[in-house]
Amino acid sequence: CNYFETNNVSLFNNGTLALQIGLEGMGIAGEVITTPFTFVATTHALYWNKIRPVFVDIEPNYYTLDPEKVEAAITPWTTAILPVHVFGHPCNVQALADIARRYNLRLIYDAAHAFGVRIENKSIAHFGDMSMFSFHATKLYHSLEGGMLTFQDSGLKDILDYLKNFGFKNEMEVVMPGTNAKMNEMQALMGSMILGYLDKLIEKRRKITEIYREVNENECCYSLANYLFETLLIILNCREDWERNAFNRGR
Repeated sequence: CNYFETNNVSLFNNGTLALQIGLEGMGIAGEVITTPFTFVATTHALYWNKIRPVFVDIEPNYYTLDPEKVEAAITPWTTAILPVHVFGHPCNVQALADIARRYNLRLIYDAAHAFGVRIENKSIAHFGDMSMFSFHATKLYHSLEGGMLTFQDSGLKDILDYLKNFGFKNEMEVVMPGTNAKMNEMQALMGSMILGYLDKLIEKRRKITEIYREVNENECCYSLANYLFETLLIILNCREDWERNAFNRGR
């Protein structure tokens, strides 16, 4: 909670179920505008909630959802926008927020790659109505497996906690249908341990990124202002030229 500067947090056993339950808890239905440039779990979470995904194109520089394309895709059945912060680089959060506000849509971010990202010294968790973070072992920050939701409406906390724990309100009372999506103790322990090393991990990746940046000049797609160094995206016009250039530089 302190890391994200919010008390509105719910932990899960993986990011996919976190997003699926988050959509259910918010009552999202109809059509949701999203991106095809993502892991399949983003779309699967919509599918399991019987929501129709509407795919729009991405921006050419950072591969995040293009706000102009989003606005053009809105229909009377659109209820939400589900953008993805790709490879640790955030979406155009201000433009997407403006669109959501104008059309009275919910804004839910797939932030699986964005743990630790900040915009203007504010945690990425503060943007949109809800954000889903993945703690899979392949992520910069992980708990072997796990997920988390952050949200602006504190009233969602109880609903999400019921949904991820079989609908239990207490040891004797079940108030709604639910499932088993709780983070377990081993996941929580691993996550707590790695959190203490997170700044060192980010700095290590930053140095590696700068080496690639030096070798590849302008082929690395990221902005230092907001980039987390989660995953480095390199656009190659010719793989053979890149390999030859890297070899000649001794990297």
